[in-house]
Amino acid sequence: MHKQIYLAGGFFNPKQNHLVDVIEAALKKNPTVGYIHSPRDHQYKNVSENHDPENIFGSYEWANETYNNDLTAMHLADVGVVAWDNVNPDTGTAWEMGYLTAIHKPVVMVCEDEVQTTGINLMLIKGIKAYLKSAVELEKFDFNVIETKLYDGKII
Repeated sequence: MHKQIYLAGGFFNPKQNHLVDVIEAALKKNPTVGYIHSPRDHQYKNVSENHDPENIFGSYEWANETYNNDLTAMHLADVGVVAWDNVNPDTGTAWEMGYLTAIHKPVVMVCEDEVQTTGINLMLIKGIKAYLKSAVELEKFDFNVIETKLYDGKII
């Protein structure tokens, strides 16, 4: 069975974009993955800070429609996969993790940062089903079973 994935993750700096890119590439190689919804690719009217022909980026209209689209995608998803930048955490990604947990969707976090000394917030760690240290692990991750993989770093 192919699972629908909601890919949460910041896309506000090169590191975050790279992590979303490698996660998406790994998910596309996974035989248990069907559709992948990445909010980065589903902005209202396809606008962004760098592409805004109608001058609506940052407007209430853009925010409202983008938000509602993401909510719908989270409800339709079977699983949330989170690209977590622990150096420059994105508050929107943290919110999505909480929402996915609240609507009873399993969450798989991918964080390639060293976390043994910096740690990750307990509210994020408590809400995940699996913690992966590398995006490449997603290529063979079984989204039909979703094995528990505990976080083993510092919790703050």
